[in-house]
Amino acid sequence: CAAACAAACAAACAARGAVARSRTVRMTASGETTATGTAEGAIDFSSVNLQGAGKEFEGMVFMPEGDAPLEVPSRARMMYSESCENAINNQINVEYTASYAYHALFAYFDRDTVALPGFAKYFKAQSEEEKGHAELFMKYQNARGGTVEFKPLAVPEMKFDHMDGTSDAMYAMDLHLQLEKFVFKKLLEVYAIAESSNDPEMCNFLDDMLSHQVEAVKTSAEYVAQLKRLGTGHGVWHFDKILAEAEPAG
Repeated sequence: CAAACAAACAAACAARGAVARSRTVRMTASGETTATGTAEGAIDFSSVNLQGAGKEFEGMVFMPEGDAPLEVPSRARMMYSESCENAINNQINVEYTASYAYHALFAYFDRDTVALPGFAKYFKAQSEEEKGHAELFMKYQNARGGTVEFKPLAVPEMKFDHMDGTSDAMYAMDLHLQLEKFVFKKLLEVYAIAESSNDPEMCNFLDDMLSHQVEAVKTSAEYVAQLKRLGTGHGVWHFDKILAEAEPAG
């Protein structure tokens, strides 16, 4: 291994000498070297015989920026398809749409005529969680060298028919379940694009998001079942009290 590293370093130094003569040299499959043009400052790691170090460096070329403009699209981008970039931007929009809807539910249950602080607290936390997911996708987009693009939000229409909020508690929790299923479906679509683009790193990133979403769907489904069993009136008040006293999800 040490011999291989020494050989690689020696190769780099030899390549620099070749650069001084303003020519780029690339090694052929047979091990022969051929001149392929000029590239001031370039280091072609395959320009010398690296048999001692194997073929790990074959085809690797270091090209310094030199006098290139300071503004470049990305220095981090590597094997990241445009379809994956677009899919991530679409998912950012999906996460913000869910966050916006949950914030609307928070505002409703916080009204003085509704006064269900537990539901308000719960949906505010859901809104912040979805916003956090959007930011995770933005960070990933930047890490892969993509460009984050914001799009208009498509918020589902919400109809609350009872000013006291008791019957609307069930409606809101059912809407919560449908939103979580919607986010899960969209995540699967993004995953399919990552697979078709042969991007295992992006698939790995999405694995954790999908696992979390499965748990979110299960929790919201359980809440719907519990509210159906409780009915309206005191049952909703008691459920609200449990939500109000619950510790925020880790």
